[in-house]
Amino acid sequence: MLKNKVALLFLVIICSSCASQLHRGVVAMKIDDNTAHVGLNKNEVSIGDHVELYGTNCLRELGGRDYNCEKFSKGHGTVIQILNDNYTTVKFDSGVAFKEGDYIEKHTH
Repeated sequence: MLKNKVALLFLVIICSSCASQLHRGVVAMKIDDNTAHVGLNKNEVSIGDHVELYGTNCLRELGGRDYNCEKFSKGHGTVIQILNDNYTTVKFDSGVAFKEGDYIEKHTH
């Protein structure tokens, strides 16, 4: 019994440490029509960094179980605030349509 509890505790610790990695770069919460909280921190972006917003289109293969997914650009944004160890605030350009679950990548140029 104690062995099962230790194993369960170990599993909870492992999963909780990975949780923020699973949401890295994902729009976690829409604040208003131009602003969102995104799963990135100060080690990944800085205030003023430009980012690209992406969505995903997935289509099921004809007659199969597999999906063919492609990412597509939805627009640009700027990091305006580092909230904490897991989240950043991004303001998207006017007219950029975004939703929770979309994701961003930092511009490299």
